[in-house]
Formats: sequence, structure tokens, C-alpha cells
Amino acid sequence: FTPPDFTIKDIRDAIPKHCFERSALKGYAYILRDVVCLASTFYLFHNFVTPENVPSTPLRFVLWGIYTALQGLFGTGLWVIAHECGHGAFSTSTFINDLTGWVLHSALLVPYFSWKFSHSAHHKATGHMERDMVFLP
Repeated sequence: FTPPDFTIKDIRDAIPKHCFERSALKGYAYILRDVVCLASTFYLFHNFVTPENVPSTPLRFVLWGIYTALQGLFGTGLWVIAHECGHGAFSTSTFINDLTGWVLHSALLVPYFSWKFSHSAHHKATGHMERDMVFLP
């Protein structure tokens, strides 16, 4: 292994400055998009993937598998935004970050504040065999 000849600063300097600007408005637009996608797939599948509309049990099984994957995809989108709230990357306001993160984590049945503090400790000791807060062998 040879260390690269560039630094983190070199990488950050290569990224356009606007990529580092936090916008709660844009973040809420992403949340709305994900919630609409979750609600739409729920509505469509629960109303149309029924024995009356899809008499084939194997086909319904496949369609419900697709439903599960879609719900997981959009739910993960919400979790990623909640994760960024925990890092303070959603908004310049700590209150907005914590409120939004708490609401999203609660909807996903993940405790926000305990996760936020343990996750912060994890980032402070990432890769350290004794101090990192992950599963150790």
C-alpha cells in the first residue's frame, strides 16, 4: 500500500463550493418526494395488487417483493436525510437538524438522540479496535 499523493484538502478543493451549502428547503423537498413515493407505492399496491386484480399467486408474490424493495428504497432515502441531520448537514440550525432528524428517526422507529451521540462517538474513533462503537470480533 502506498499513500496517495493528494490530500483531503485537494479533494475538497476539487468539489464545487455550492455542494457544501446546506439548504433545509431543498432537504424538505427531498423528504416530501420520498414521502410521496412511499404513500404512492402503498396506495397502488394495496389497492391494485389484490387477488381480484392479480389472480396469479406467484405474480402477486413477485409484485409484493417489488413493493418491499421500493418501500425499502424510499425509506432508506428518509433515513439518509435523518442521518445527515445527526451530522448537522441538513441545515445551519441545530434546532432544525434535531427536530427533523427526530421526526424522521421516530417515523422509522430508530431513536434519534441516542443514535446521534453514539454515532458521533463512532466517527471520533472509526477503525479503533477498542474505542469504536461498532460490533467487535
